[in-house]
Amino acid sequence: MYGRELFDTQGRGDNRNVARLEEKRLNNPRVILFGVFFVLVACSSKPTFINHTAPNLPVVFDEFTNAGCPTDSNGQPCGAVGPLADFGCNDIYIPSNLTGGLDPAYPIAICQIDLRSGAASAEIQAKMDRGDYLYYLGGLSGSYVRYVIFQNGEFRLLKTEEDFRAAYAPIDSPEEALSYVLAVTTLSAVYGLDYDPAMEYEVNEIEDTYVTSETDGYRLHLFYDQVFGCGPHWITANEIHISFDGTIQEISQTQLFRDPNMDELCVD
Repeated sequence: MYGRELFDTQGRGDNRNVARLEEKRLNNPRVILFGVFFVLVACSSKPTFINHTAPNLPVVFDEFTNAGCPTDSNGQPCGAVGPLADFGCNDIYIPSNLTGGLDPAYPIAICQIDLRSGAASAEIQAKMDRGDYLYYLGGLSGSYVRYVIFQNGEFRLLKTEEDFRAAYAPIDSPEEALSYVLAVTTLSAVYGLDYDPAMEYEVNEIEDTYVTSETDGYRLHLFYDQVFGCGPHWITANEIHISFDGTIQEISQTQLFRDPNMDELCVD
């Protein structure tokens, strides 16, 4: 009995000594500095980049050129006069060369409505208030986006995502999936990503935009740049699913990197 108690007492004394030694070790400035260095290196490590070749999907724009786009002879914005004037667009311009995967390949243009300019009618203002647009450009720009297509010999306004779906669904290819989602959202396709030492990275691997086929549609790897609002202003990777009927669903969002110099900045 006494031997057992002596052993236990010695054990408790050893444990206290070990604890004191561990406390001294952890409070050692060299240990603390090493820990801080390890955290900084881990946070600032250079991620691996996986790049893909950007597709070339230019749109057909000839009918808009014939109608005076991008500007007419008087220097007025495209759409101010002529057959496009009734759509209420402050400007009409060609979409990016990633939009041409849409099928049917109607001639297509972006219709931008700027409420802040004061040029929009009360009727257009009311329609924007009702949500008759595809997306808002953000900030204080007051700009809303619709589309105009040339279909069956005449220009047709696509005011909402439902209009867009009626014109282009079903979605039959990865190229059309990419063009469709880019056209109706504020997400971006990005190619040729590379390391920027001015950025702070949150992940170890960053991959360019890609599209994969699934049994019920397509999965897209896209990006969002939080330009407006107050910092931090993150670049995020967004996983998107689009079904064959044009229904879009966000699966996940991951913070990738940001410019720390913009963390205290608010953008309107």
